Amino acid sequence: MQTMKVVIDFDEANEDSLRKALRKVFNVEGDLENIFKSLSYSFDLRLTALPMPKDSRILRELKGFRIDLRKSCEDRVIELLARYCKPIEDFTVGDVYECEGIRIILSDDLEDLLVLETNVDDTTGEVLAYAMEEILKDAVDAYIFTCIGKKGRPCFMLKVLSDERKAMDIAKKMCRELPTLGVRIYKVKRYKVDRKTIEKTVELFGKEFKLRVKVSKVSIKPEFEDVKRIAKELNKPLPLVYREIVRRLNHEDSNGQ
Repeated sequence: MQTMKVVIDFDEANEDSLRKALRKVFNVEGDLENIFKSLSYSFDLRLTALPMPKDSRILRELKGFRIDLRKSCEDRVIELLARYCKPIEDFTVGDVYECEGIRIILSDDLEDLLVLETNVDDTTGEVLAYAMEEILKDAVDAYIFTCIGKKGRPCFMLKVLSDERKAMDIAKKMCRELPTLGVRIYKVKRYKVDRKTIEKTVELFGKEFKLRVKVSKVSIKPEFEDVKRIAKELNKPLPLVYREIVRRLNHEDSNGQ
């Protein structure tokens, strides 16, 4: 599930003022380090910028952070901020709280992902299907488009959505499984609706079945592999079983069950 991004910004801060601000917004108690530790389990903590520490040894821990010489706070606070927060490049502003000169911004989080894409014009649908199956073991999602390449040749474009950690492994897999000499990679941002997977029991044609269901604020959707299993057990057409499951799930949802 997606974690809410919490952005901390200030011109001047100390341990006491930061503790008060975090307590006011999140209703957490304890010393500053324990507060940060607790919040880091539930939120993606970010910083707009850090002050220059007086102790130059601390600078080694600040790689990736933007330093703002107009800001100030104690070295101890800088250490804790750098340990529990990450630098931020951009964000969408949600709710804003101000306390003790500190601004705490709850952001509508945009997820950083990479798109990997390649064109192939000398392969078969079976090879593409196999490659896609292998790639989806690591990728967030993948798509195949038909297009026209150079010299008017029909070709396919494989486009893959990946997180940064797995991107190079996926690119190598694309080159291994497909007749391509290279993969284009570029960054994108994605807004994703929070969702969770729960187990439900539905009654269909006089029998009860358990299946996984993806639930979000905007939709409720059965896991397709579970629908296939149920259709085979009932020996009924998959579209019929799928429609009936969705109807029953929506009926339960509308009745608050």
